[in-house]
Amino acid sequence: MHELCTPGDAAAKLAAAERILILTHVKPDGDAVGSALGMQKFLRDTGKQADAFFPAPLPQRYLWMTEGNAPLPSLSREQAAACDLVLVLDCASPLRIAGGDDLDWEFLQPLPLLNVDHHGGNTVEAGSNLVDSKAAAASLLAAEIAFASGRELSRGAATAWLLGLITDTGGFRFTNTDGRALRIAARLLDCGAELEKINNAVFFSKPRNQQEFEADLLQNHLKFAFDGKFVYAWLPEELFAAYHFDMRDGEGVIDLLRELEGAVIVALFYRRGDAFKVSLRSKDSRYPVGPMARALGGGGHDMAAGITLVLPDSGAVETLLCQEVGKLLDTGTPKDI
Repeated sequence: MHELCTPGDAAAKLAAAERILILTHVKPDGDAVGSALGMQKFLRDTGKQADAFFPAPLPQRYLWMTEGNAPLPSLSREQAAACDLVLVLDCASPLRIAGGDDLDWEFLQPLPLLNVDHHGGNTVEAGSNLVDSKAAAASLLAAEIAFASGRELSRGAATAWLLGLITDTGGFRFTNTDGRALRIAARLLDCGAELEKINNAVFFSKPRNQQEFEADLLQNHLKFAFDGKFVYAWLPEELFAAYHFDMRDGEGVIDLLRELEGAVIVALFYRRGDAFKVSLRSKDSRYPVGPMARALGGGGHDMAAGITLVLPDSGAVETLLCQEVGKLLDTGTPKDI
């Protein structure tokens, strides 16, 4: 039985549980980290035994969020099965839940699950589901759950959720920014969320090796198609090695391409194991990349999506992307005003 929840329903389910495990998606971004650590802090403040788990190290820019709010360093099946509730945040697919090698979907599915997400096409299908594709971030939904509970919100939780909102809206620049997002942000600020700390960590603390990596990318690896409407870059392993840079810390790198004048759709792709990871962004709501990504086995939002492609080489990825983006640019039509 897959139940649809409101924020109030989700708050009641969390209130009824004593031991809560919090999971999010692999390769966590600001919203994944913020929503999970914010909920951990909020639930611990209310007396719950609540633990977030990340099987891989967090990106460097978010480590400050764990000070005084450390997630679980490890997690066994026995620990997970002993929980009253597993809260899955910001994850659109059961295959992307970050549970490590042991906590795959086959193991997790029979457990009491609450799925809270803002991606279109969510396929997690937990026992209870709060899925709202109109929400700007999972952190927004987490905050709405907390506000619905009537409990006091600490500065730490408010800061974590404002971090998630700011990163998923690009500092309130992206098209998912709406009045609801700004109203929740205002309430989080009223609860003491540390805006200056967030902005310094996210926008003004880029390591030198990342700056050099990005400079090389822009100088030597950009490609243009369709009169500059499609801008993309293949990132070879040699580029990462030259600057000791890991895409685990690469959130926001794709925005360098999005900033280019004339670009409508942008893409970055690089090899990960036997496959290629592709990130896609659109600057024009007439040409959403989400449907294209989902058609190719990926997922995400209309304006920001990703795909994992198993193809023989980077040239094959480039050919496929140009083919699909070409179709999109030819068939995209303005939305009704």
